[in-house]
Amino acid sequence: MKSQLWVRPLDSLAAQPLAGTDGGSNPFWSPDGASVGFFADGKLKRIDIVGGVPQVLANAAVGGGGAWNREGTILFFPAAGPLFKVPATYGEAVAVTRLETGQLGHAYPQFLPDGQNFVYFVQGGPSRGIYAGSLDGGPSRRLANADAAAVVSPSGFLLFPRQTTLFAQSFDFKRQELSGNPFPVALRAALLTQEGIDGCGCGGCLV
Repeated sequence: MKSQLWVRPLDSLAAQPLAGTDGGSNPFWSPDGASVGFFADGKLKRIDIVGGVPQVLANAAVGGGGAWNREGTILFFPAAGPLFKVPATYGEAVAVTRLETGQLGHAYPQFLPDGQNFVYFVQGGPSRGIYAGSLDGGPSRRLANADAAAVVSPSGFLLFPRQTTLFAQSFDFKRQELSGNPFPVALRAALLTQEGIDGCGCGGCLV
């Protein structure tokens, strides 16, 4: 059975399918909540929630996550390799990170509040973990060892999994630096590897 994107208002129990999103996966919101980016048919696409028609933005054979900033730039993982950026209105996709020796891919980006810097998950090799990068393509910085993608909390923490424990650590958004010691916030978290997710290819997802 093919997947499809559905939307549900927080004040309602009724969900509705988004027409034209058959096969869609790894959706992410636009900053204004009016549109959704997603991956389907080997492409990065976007669709407006109300009366929208899917628009193809770039090729993305795998589609390992995306993020959308207020300036209209989408950051995404198309396949094994670095992260790319592309205008949300369509344009040339440009690499913004570089693979280092032993790395398999850079996936699941999330913008920091400034909309120019971001965190992402590096797959493969001894350098596997969470990194910070910038849209200008400057050098990336390793933040933490982790087994799957991280989540940035607006309250100033970075949350990341190690084995089956979810950790949090204080995170300075402006400096892209962690401080203090990581502490556990959830035990026995389920870490699904690629073998547990048909066709995922992300290298690990926390659920």
